[in-house]
Amino acid sequence: MRAVVSYALIAIIGGAVGAGITKSGDIYDKIATHLSSPPSDPEGFWTTPAVPGYGKIHYENDAAYKPAPGLSNKIVFQITRSDGAMTDPNLGLERVARVVNLYIAAGVPKEQLKFVVSVTGDATPALLTDDHFHKLYGVNNPNLKLIQELNAMGVVVSVCDQSVAFHHYPNNWIDKSVVHALSSPTTVSTLENQGYAWLQM
Repeated sequence: MRAVVSYALIAIIGGAVGAGITKSGDIYDKIATHLSSPPSDPEGFWTTPAVPGYGKIHYENDAAYKPAPGLSNKIVFQITRSDGAMTDPNLGLERVARVVNLYIAAGVPKEQLKFVVSVTGDATPALLTDDHFHKLYGVNNPNLKLIQELNAMGVVVSVCDQSVAFHHYPNNWIDKSVVHALSSPTTVSTLENQGYAWLQM
């Protein structure tokens, strides 16, 4: 009798486990389907109010800690990595563009932005001229248009000359839209001593 009861219990438990696995498979399929199709945003959800085509933002009027006109609005951005594909703009520069867009959307006049970008390390190739970038990566430099747009907003983009030397780039390989700085650490420390906030991008 015990054997019959044991077999019955095993069958019941096995059936419950099997049903659970089947059910979890259904749940997995639903989640996988949801994640594989990105949600679509309504028209106008993302904007680039100051740097056309770069650093898209979704602005909320009632959000806290918004930038405001009349503050120092002094930031030094340090970019050390080459994130993403070399055929796309450097993600650090895109993030700088996003901050510019956010400040302008919040009502800070362009003239009040005191932004300096310090590029160093693996991000240094992003500042090469088209010719030299093309020789190394097979395409024109996708960052130069973005740098031009940042310059138009008063953003200074600088390169660490120590990184230029470590990469064995002659100085004239760096695009003329870029300011040569002694180094990135001294750029950051000098500007922090002048009241700039430091953001690692």
